[in-house]
Amino acid sequence: MNTSKNRAFEWVSQDLQPFILGFLIALAVTRFFFLLWPKCKILLQVAPEDRFNKPITRLWNTVRIAIFQTKILKETKSGWMHAFIFWGFLVLLLRALWFFFIGFFPTVEFSLGGIETPYALLKDLFIVLVSLAAGYALYRRVVTKPERLTLSVEGIVILSLILLIMVSDALFDAGWQARNSQVALSGIWIGRSIAPMLQVLSADLVVHIHNLAYWTHVVCVLYFLTLLPNSKHLHIVTSIPNVFFSRLPERGNGLHRINFENEEQESFGVSKIDEFSWKKLLDLHSCTECGRCDVVCPALASDKPLSPKQLTVDLRDHLNDETPYLLGNNLEQRGTPVLLGGVINDETLWSCTTCGACEEECPVMIEYVNKVVDLRRGLVLMENRYPTEFVGAFKSLETQSNPWGFGRNTRSDWAKELDIKTWDKHNPTEYLYFVGCNGAFDDRGKKIAAAVVHSLKSAGVDFSILGNDEGCTGDPARRAGNEYLFDLLASRNAELFKEKSIIKIVTHCPHCFNSLKNEYSEFGVELDVIHHSELLEHLVKNGKSIGKGKESGNVVYHDSCYLGRHNKLYDAPREIVAHNSESGKALDVDASRERGTCCGAGGGRFLLEEKTGARMSHQRVDQLMESNPDTIAVSCPFCVLMLEDALKAKNLQDQVKVKDISELANEA
Repeated sequence: MNTSKNRAFEWVSQDLQPFILGFLIALAVTRFFFLLWPKCKILLQVAPEDRFNKPITRLWNTVRIAIFQTKILKETKSGWMHAFIFWGFLVLLLRALWFFFIGFFPTVEFSLGGIETPYALLKDLFIVLVSLAAGYALYRRVVTKPERLTLSVEGIVILSLILLIMVSDALFDAGWQARNSQVALSGIWIGRSIAPMLQVLSADLVVHIHNLAYWTHVVCVLYFLTLLPNSKHLHIVTSIPNVFFSRLPERGNGLHRINFENEEQESFGVSKIDEFSWKKLLDLHSCTECGRCDVVCPALASDKPLSPKQLTVDLRDHLNDETPYLLGNNLEQRGTPVLLGGVINDETLWSCTTCGACEEECPVMIEYVNKVVDLRRGLVLMENRYPTEFVGAFKSLETQSNPWGFGRNTRSDWAKELDIKTWDKHNPTEYLYFVGCNGAFDDRGKKIAAAVVHSLKSAGVDFSILGNDEGCTGDPARRAGNEYLFDLLASRNAELFKEKSIIKIVTHCPHCFNSLKNEYSEFGVELDVIHHSELLEHLVKNGKSIGKGKESGNVVYHDSCYLGRHNKLYDAPREIVAHNSESGKALDVDASRERGTCCGAGGGRFLLEEKTGARMSHQRVDQLMESNPDTIAVSCPFCVLMLEDALKAKNLQDQVKVKDISELANEA
């Protein structure tokens, strides 16, 4: 950037220019921090949350997701558009600093040495790329108008500013080159290309263009800075930290135990915006409003009153409205609506299946599920307000340790004819088979449990069950917001596991698996939990027989949300499908693996009737039918129930069967 030579800024004297520039910078920076500081103060005064562990892992996640834009590039067109703008910001940041430097020191000459020309080439390349990307973004918002995007004046202004910054940068170089034709700018190919067009103009006009380009660039950059704190574009500042502090995989679902014995705690869950932790509030400031979460949300797709994007925007707007009052200002003027039942409708929260599709898709790692559960906790524990279907389920979970009210002393009846050992502390087996409520009480679930038993026995696995001592993990209670009930059930189970010296557990229910594996450590028990798909895959790879069946025809695999997205287990069940299919492979549809669509049972919703919109299970069956399957293979008993009901509703039950992966080996 050797344009420092022979610079001339005629609009302002060189003596006065540093003071004017300094004033503009001070004004912009002061306004930026004046608007930003209240938001920072709120983050500092709300509930703490440990997001500082494993800094190296967090740094790598930040480089991979935030810098290399790996998640945003999952969507080709809009992904590259955003990536070019982001990378352009990083590359052109040095250029912006250089503009300010030459403004303060207009007569000082300097050189970047050997990197000057490569940087100039890269800078000009990104001027083109950013301009094209910003232009395309404007086109999408004004012309094509994708449903997921919200057209706003703010967005138009920001994109226009970006374009103006790019144009002024190029014109500045062109103006200097036109005024100094005897000197060839190194690497500045855009400026050299435009300069001949300026040279046909009068010398005075070229001078004015050169000066106008400089001051336009500087003013636009500073004005852009002042717009950030009170706009969605604050994500330019917060998104990289938000990725760094995002939940690590080994931390489960980000839900933590509530200390109900703390007498100083006045509320449980979240019923006020400042009851969220600082990380959950940082999420709100990091939303880009790209709408990718909405595209994959099964609730929104089935016309439920839930938009993950709108939920985040509503919470963010409410936080901004509440900030003056939370900081102790104008308390007597407070007029914002209540959070629960006001800003956020109850039905919005109960529409969520906690499937995690929104989180998987979010390019800035916003966590939605734990916020929904926190708000449900507020509804249940503080407001005593929840769907009527949960009334009986909560009581049954407390008294009988299952959500349907079956007698606890009948929990082992499913296994009477199967000759299964009962866990003996003094003569323990290698594995405890944790059956779960569905496998113990639901007629269809019993068949799955029996198939698992047959596979384990066929392979010679040493296992036993708890029998009537087994109790619900508490997962349905936790997802439904009844954290107190979950605490009660989990505490009982944890004490039982410790008493019986149980460590290694296999379960076929992903919800039991997730809860035992990721959430029970807070109850003082460390468990080695494995899903039956993992164990069966291990057995097959070691030459063990898990059954003699082979499924004929096309077999498509449906990913369970709590096995797939929540625990990243995608390959093991597919290996079992391939092993027990005559075709030797598992079919997939577009909406598979991390982009698989929820059946509608998660988040405690298997206990609720879908009274609004279409059934989520129906839309999932429609997706799976694209593969023309003869069998739908699953690895979750609740998915089995939901998909079978959907097939019956569509009169497809004779055409397509739904089977657990263990049943493929034992029922073909």
